[in-house]
Amino acid sequence: MGSWVVALAFATSSIGLLVGLVSARKARFAATERQGLYWLLLAAATAGGVGIWLALLLAVAGFGVADSVVRHDLVTIAFSLAVSLVSSFVAMVVAISRDRHSPGRLFVGGVLFGAGICVVFLSLIWSVRLQGTSSFDTPFVLATAAVSLVVAFSFLWLVEVADRPLLRICGSVVTGAAVLGVYFLGMASVDVTPDTTMAMPEGAELFSVLFAVFVVGMVVITVPIVLVLMDPDRVAAQLEREADQWVADGADKDGAPIG
Repeated sequence: MGSWVVALAFATSSIGLLVGLVSARKARFAATERQGLYWLLLAAATAGGVGIWLALLLAVAGFGVADSVVRHDLVTIAFSLAVSLVSSFVAMVVAISRDRHSPGRLFVGGVLFGAGICVVFLSLIWSVRLQGTSSFDTPFVLATAAVSLVVAFSFLWLVEVADRPLLRICGSVVTGAAVLGVYFLGMASVDVTPDTTMAMPEGAELFSVLFAVFVVGMVVITVPIVLVLMDPDRVAAQLEREADQWVADGADKDGAPIG
């Protein structure tokens, strides 16, 4: 996998997780349960759909095997997306409380989210079609599952404690790096034996659809960003600051000496 693919996957994961983190915190402090549910849907779409699934898809797209043509099963890829969205949403509904912090709910949500992340990666690997056979190394699969849990608990913990922008940014970058750890450990578990005598694999070239998927992911990210910028509380605070500034400017003019 080229270094540019690694960099793109890391940036996609970090940005998606950051926007998802902000959306999840908006859900935690929402005025009503309905508003909280809407923000959780956006959090699942950005964190689960972009920060996890799209980042891992980009990384898997860079996977190649010498002496073999590589294709992908789009149905399995679509299944992995569904798992990522559903698991992240259910985990956040369970773990994120508008009332008070609950370690028990955080634990259950983290396990659900982590299991979903691991299944997402394994599904993306199962989507690969090639000329040859493949097998999995169990210790590395278990290590992949463990790092998936780290990603999940890290994200949900940040939702609870990241009350400053710098902490959210740094936490999202570290968690994004852990998502790449899921990929590298998972790929280390795969043992491929090429066989050029086998028929050409069926499936699609992933890069033929990857650009369109990436563009959709970027559009999904912009939705909560725009909503946060247009949030009534934020707008009201900005208007209040401007009004205070106008009053201060007027007072300065009234108090100025007449020459």
